[in-house]
Amino acid sequence: MNYKINLLFWLLSILTLSCQNPQKPMEPRFDWQETLSCPPGYPIEVYKGGLYNKNEGYTSLYLGPHTGKRGWGATGRSMSSGVKALPDSLAVTWVSYAEDCFYKVNAKLDKEKMTQLFRTSYQLKNIDDTFSDEYYNTIVVGMAPGGVVVVWLAGIGRQTEVGRYQGEKTVIPQAEIDHLDEHDQLIFDPKFRKETMESEPIVPKEVQEAHKGKPIPYGLWDTYRIRYNWVPVFEIPNEGKMGDIIINYFNGEIEDIKREEIPLMNFEKKTIPRRISMEWKSKEGKLYAGEIFFNEASIFQAFKEFYEKNLLTHAQLKIRVNMPNTYITFMLTDGEKEIPVKTDKLKVY
Repeated sequence: MNYKINLLFWLLSILTLSCQNPQKPMEPRFDWQETLSCPPGYPIEVYKGGLYNKNEGYTSLYLGPHTGKRGWGATGRSMSSGVKALPDSLAVTWVSYAEDCFYKVNAKLDKEKMTQLFRTSYQLKNIDDTFSDEYYNTIVVGMAPGGVVVVWLAGIGRQTEVGRYQGEKTVIPQAEIDHLDEHDQLIFDPKFRKETMESEPIVPKEVQEAHKGKPIPYGLWDTYRIRYNWVPVFEIPNEGKMGDIIINYFNGEIEDIKREEIPLMNFEKKTIPRRISMEWKSKEGKLYAGEIFFNEASIFQAFKEFYEKNLLTHAQLKIRVNMPNTYITFMLTDGEKEIPVKTDKLKVY
């Protein structure tokens, strides 16, 4: 009898504790890694902080110096790939070597948007023309001069911006610096920061020369984020057919367009394209590929002329292959006005 009473008491105690301390629902978990980005010529290094989840700790962004040589938005090294909950905030202190100063940011992330993107698959075409389901797998945190912070989600062939945040200049107390080991103190040495900017593995010589004597273009990376109503239109000679396309945008986003989706029928609000990789096939079945890097000044001026009075204007970026399939021209047009767009690099294979 006593045994039954004790057992009943024990069960009631567990039930009471369960009611008093209800279990929180398990957060969704995804396989992802962290990485940094910065513009070429404007290297950064995180001093402390990272991506935080209030229930499960944080993922450090202390990843060493980042050069930005691969471009704004490009992914770099990572230290913690694995299945884990998504962050709900970003708290980072970093050094901007080009500005010779430190910034800090403490911002709430759009976790709902990130969760939706991580949950949703997108199709990637394989080399044999079959399709496979892919998912975002990287959180990219970019820092640009002026304390600009942008966060993207990246996967194979795709990258999407999820937020823009503002850092503020900060000064690290000397007492805090004194407690660091000798290596960690280096980024607080003005001589070391100057040597970093002069190091060719960090800032290539041609970039140093291009930036020499010029002011830092504050505001440029927000200009990259402006979206316009436009659509690419591809014109292939002699009844040729378009293949697959990858567009890299100045704002760091990447979009893959499959040949089954061409021609694109709807105007969409997109940022300005930086690079296009495209394939097409001649009527005879010969396969061609083109790689295009737009001249930044030319394409931005073209968009400015069309949209400075009305951001709701609709335009086509006409991409026209010549008759012998050896050259490509580019024209921004609204059906009446046409503005040619120059390239910095154009290759046809």
